[in-house]
Amino acid sequence: MADLVSGAVLGAAFGELFAAVKAAVKTTALFQSRLRSLESTLQDTEPIIKEIDSLNILLDRSNEEMKRLYDLLKNGKILVEKSLRIKMNLYKRYRYSCQLEDLGVDILKFFQFYTIVISRDNKEVLVKVNDIREAIRKLGLMLEDVLSGKGTRSVGAGGFGSCAVPKTPELVVGLNVSIRQLKNQLLDGGVSLMVVSAPGGCGKTTLVTTLCLDEEIKGKFGNNIFFLTVSQSPNFTVMVQNMIHYKGKVVPQIENEQHAIDQFQQLLVDIGKDPILLVLDDVWSESESILEKFWFEEVKDYKILVTSRFELSRFGPPHKLPPLNDEDARKLFLHSATPKVGSSFRSSLLMKKINGSVVPRDKLIDEVVKHCKGSPLALTVLGKLLCGKHPKIWESTLLEWSEGSIVDSNRAIFDCLQRSLDDLNGKPLYKECFMDLGSFPEDHAIPATALIDMWIELHKLDAEGVHAKRILHELAARNLVDLVATKNDEGEGDGFYDDLYVQQHDLLRELAIHQNSQALIHERKRLNLDVRSNKFPHWCTAQDEQPLNASLLSISTDESFLSDWPHLELPALEVLILNFRMKNYTLPAFIRKLVSLKTLIITNNGFFPAELSNLTILGSLTNLKRIRLERIKITPCDHSEMTLGYLQKASFFMCDLSQGMMAMPNLAVIDVAYCGELERLPTCLCSITSLRKISIISCHNLSSLPDQIGNLVNLQVLRLRSCMNLSGLPKSIGRLQNLAFLDISDCFSIKELPNEIASLCRLIEVHMKGCSSLSAVPESVVNLEQLKYVTCDLQRAQLWTPYKHRLPQVKVKIVQDDITLDWLLK
Repeated sequence: MADLVSGAVLGAAFGELFAAVKAAVKTTALFQSRLRSLESTLQDTEPIIKEIDSLNILLDRSNEEMKRLYDLLKNGKILVEKSLRIKMNLYKRYRYSCQLEDLGVDILKFFQFYTIVISRDNKEVLVKVNDIREAIRKLGLMLEDVLSGKGTRSVGAGGFGSCAVPKTPELVVGLNVSIRQLKNQLLDGGVSLMVVSAPGGCGKTTLVTTLCLDEEIKGKFGNNIFFLTVSQSPNFTVMVQNMIHYKGKVVPQIENEQHAIDQFQQLLVDIGKDPILLVLDDVWSESESILEKFWFEEVKDYKILVTSRFELSRFGPPHKLPPLNDEDARKLFLHSATPKVGSSFRSSLLMKKINGSVVPRDKLIDEVVKHCKGSPLALTVLGKLLCGKHPKIWESTLLEWSEGSIVDSNRAIFDCLQRSLDDLNGKPLYKECFMDLGSFPEDHAIPATALIDMWIELHKLDAEGVHAKRILHELAARNLVDLVATKNDEGEGDGFYDDLYVQQHDLLRELAIHQNSQALIHERKRLNLDVRSNKFPHWCTAQDEQPLNASLLSISTDESFLSDWPHLELPALEVLILNFRMKNYTLPAFIRKLVSLKTLIITNNGFFPAELSNLTILGSLTNLKRIRLERIKITPCDHSEMTLGYLQKASFFMCDLSQGMMAMPNLAVIDVAYCGELERLPTCLCSITSLRKISIISCHNLSSLPDQIGNLVNLQVLRLRSCMNLSGLPKSIGRLQNLAFLDISDCFSIKELPNEIASLCRLIEVHMKGCSSLSAVPESVVNLEQLKYVTCDLQRAQLWTPYKHRLPQVKVKIVQDDITLDWLLK
């Protein structure tokens, strides 16, 4: 390629690839779905290439991204031409099929993040043609579907709505033999369903996760690896819908189980002859029937890998995962127990002297290994328990263990976890917060903000959640929970935690539930009501005149629930968590009498938003301060007949808000995330002068903000992140005299900022990463005397350069996109 490459050269390379794809679609029966998908991608990107061509933009060789694009297009043409010559070699057919799919994804990624091309003389050319912007918008939506592992979300991120393979722990030991044996079975044409069996906490999930990330496994199954967590009460319909969504297809409404089976079979047909690996993690014996719904022996190269605490022997002899041997157990324990370099306690592991005599380090570690019975979970939790502790603490702890002999491995593991919990006795509030985690459904990713909101009210913590966040990170430091961030900016300037999720191992959840169940029903602080097939526990239906003393109640119902609730007396209840799986759900009538209720969390675990009946009863709750709704459709009846007069914070996640919101006249904080039907911020919100924070995340159809937003004179935080169709900010934003934090990151349809932004006299921090259509910031920004921080990408950082001498107090932080460009080097 010449030192200077014109847009015409790129256009020619693009044209050659497009022509080759069109010809292949007409002349070969192989790879039809891949080729047609690639053809559609090229059609959507053609306007951008034509615009570059017409502007005759020069691309300097130093612009590596554009050189990579040129190479990508040229190599793509070669790949398409080679695919035409493939005949009966199944392995080559599979390999070329994956490469064609990767080519389409790579092209989508490039045009998602590079819509501006810079000439050699540093003149920036902004692409402003409406057709191109529409193409980019479509590409963004397509890319989101292709890369969606969080559904969210994945998010949600149970929680993430994902079929993606989770990450492996920082250190993985002792699995090589099992990985080799299972990999051989997956790569050959033999057994189609394999069960991995072991007690809880022994590393089954880590084993299959590591296996899925193996290069040979990825090489065979490509993008057809589905990872599903089953748990005790699985929903087959939602699992199928998640798989369909994961493959980037339109998700249908599924009416019944047979319809779900039909849709799953159709998905297998659509995938065709490409190998498929389905991982079903944490299958319980009572959920064994779900394997039969997924199992189709006649489908060639379709493998199912199951993990379970039970042997499930009717599906063949299981692979029994052995506990870690002593050497691997020592490695894992020391990894958890050794403080970071520089810690003043690092020498404690050397165990120089205890009570005046030297105690061999190996002897102490051997005691730990012996007690943990080779359980990775127990080893890591106990490692964190002893990490940084004085040698005398090690000695006393191990002395307690040596006093008893536990033969049963399950009991031993549970005992180890119990001792870690006992270590929180000196921090009773932390222990209470840990036990609160047992109120959330098994294997669900818990939104960190939901936990923080709950703890603030339940444990009387500070309103900003500083103490609650400290507790959360302390529990994570002890390996009692895992924190999963869906973006790189967790805990940013204003303490935003909406991108952080909490996950907990089943055994730790069971430990929390066990602790809660020690008291009599009427005396328990926390109650879990799990209703399956309309069967209520005896204590619920036979309640006498004595009221229940619980301050936290969690209710979970399945898709067969008939909404016929018993009467419950809960005068002290402060937090209510409702989980359901129905298209239409009626709130329990007893909620009307929950006079102490402060926090309400309602989660629909179905795929589509559900309608709530009886929602108006919430209007009578004078202490209700915080509400979180997930996958709920707000109807006109809801917002026309109900006022939540005391509500301080409202969170809407993946909700349908197209028909408005309920009246919340005293609201201080509102969070809206992944609400795709939201096109315009409801005007009614702009009359709530008490609002201090507005966060709107990934609402791609949001196109504008009302001019009345300037009425929110007390607003301090305005976050409008990843709203790709948002065209700009209204001039009235200048009236937000108390605004301190503004985030418009990844709003790539915003072309300019209003001059009135200079009137934000208290603005301290601005985030504007990924605003690719923003070509300038107004000169009036020099009047932002309180501005201290700007976080943005490299291109937007250059927009601030002309004003750096007039804004000496401003620090510009350049951040990279969450998605790297390494894929262009393949």
